[in-house]
Amino acid sequence: MPRLQWTRASSATLLALVGALSLTACSDDDDTTPDSGVKVDAGTTTDAGSDAGTTDAGSDAGSVDTGIAWDGGSAGTFSCEGKTQTTLNFAPGQEEAFQDQVNTLAECTTITLAPGTYTFDNAITIRKNGITLVGAGKGAKGEGTGGASSTVLVFTNAAANSNGLDVVGDRFTVSNLAVWNAKKDAIRVESSTDVVMRGVRTEWEKADQESNGKYGLYPVKSKYVLIEDCEAYNAADAGIYVGQTEYAVVRNSIAKQNVAGIEIENTKFAYVLGNTAQDNTTGLVVFDLPGNPIKGTDIRVKNNVITGNNRNNFASVQASSSTVSQVPAGTGTFMLASRRVELTGNTWGNNNTVDVAVLSGLTIDSNPANWSAAGGNWASADVYIHDNTFQGGSGDNVDNGNLSQTRRPLGAALAALYAYGETQGTLGVEHLVWDGLDPVGHDRAQINPINICFVNNTLPASTTTAIVDLDLQAAATLAGQGNLAGAWGKTRHYAANKAEFNCAGFSPALTIGDAIQ
Repeated sequence: MPRLQWTRASSATLLALVGALSLTACSDDDDTTPDSGVKVDAGTTTDAGSDAGTTDAGSDAGSVDTGIAWDGGSAGTFSCEGKTQTTLNFAPGQEEAFQDQVNTLAECTTITLAPGTYTFDNAITIRKNGITLVGAGKGAKGEGTGGASSTVLVFTNAAANSNGLDVVGDRFTVSNLAVWNAKKDAIRVESSTDVVMRGVRTEWEKADQESNGKYGLYPVKSKYVLIEDCEAYNAADAGIYVGQTEYAVVRNSIAKQNVAGIEIENTKFAYVLGNTAQDNTTGLVVFDLPGNPIKGTDIRVKNNVITGNNRNNFASVQASSSTVSQVPAGTGTFMLASRRVELTGNTWGNNNTVDVAVLSGLTIDSNPANWSAAGGNWASADVYIHDNTFQGGSGDNVDNGNLSQTRRPLGAALAALYAYGETQGTLGVEHLVWDGLDPVGHDRAQINPINICFVNNTLPASTTTAIVDLDLQAAATLAGQGNLAGAWGKTRHYAANKAEFNCAGFSPALTIGDAIQ
């Protein structure tokens, strides 16, 4: 039975469509932490095999060779080979000595933390290259204290607005520990090359709290990043985030109870493989924001489970990025201002608002001039969605029925449209939603001008239409004139096998992760 719980809409409700075209956006990277002076030359030519077989303090022992140059190996120029390497060991109760040593670290140092609980009143700040921080294990969800085989770093009483781990340094590795109740970001790594986060858990004790830290794992403005076998819970923005970065792998990790589970933002060349994103507001997102200099492109999203992401949005409008705070609960995946994105082998289902949405950046900032930093990157194009499974149970309770025109106008607009659509026999939002905005001013006779390919996906047997073009601009205009029927009439609904969407991806095809089957 459908779970439609929307109030019958009036044209006034649909005015939210107009607001959806002019939402205010701000960068997810709004931190004011001073730059340590460690810089990354994004134009440096790198030798992906330069450190193979070395015994660097930041080595990637135990990683699997996937054929990806930045997959936990050394793709950057910094190496500890031939340099003095030091190991420091600490146990619970030695937090002060640990902090003192961290403040005076030499490069190429390995820090080993014995099992147990470590309590800190400020961030652990690292500003050297070649640092490895390793504990005894990440423990299980909900464990705020370390055990016989786990290391938990507790920041419950730390200074306000401080991170847990705060790192700027090339060839940084953190593994086998948990960060609990960080005031801001649990593990923040900025302006760094060759970053590995493996077997790490980030968590806040209480669910659904605006006051929780924004991000769990947060590599930003970096290059060659691997996040593997990690877990993230209860972040008030994103559990696992990669932003303004070139070359990243996020693999075999779990994100639950966050606003956004996994977020890839303004990033070039990312591979998101084998992760689980469940019980978030939105499961897995790929988008660009205006004002950031990197134009995101070439993203492969493969073999992820993105189901049951119906947690009410608890992001703070003031403290969070406005983009995430405005996402309606029940959003499986959205792509915004994204290009050359391939989604394959994934599973979606029971996402109350929509399984997959493709949106223009103009829905959050309608002024093209504000997108000039990355060369005008507002448009979405070349999205290849193939060989996935859509289980059903999605699209029948937008934003869990908790509609807000002011905080989440696009969700309110979608709910209003489909409440009217129900009277016309359409009982739920289709599996794939396109807002119909890009390219600007395109001929509406073109059914799929931005090359969204929807091919060979498994759908519920009851599926009639799988794809919708909202024609958002036209619908907004008609709604503003009080013409609700006309607004719905502008939407176009297609079967999964619609010829214009039955395309073969884009050219050249992605090569990211082709060595992994």
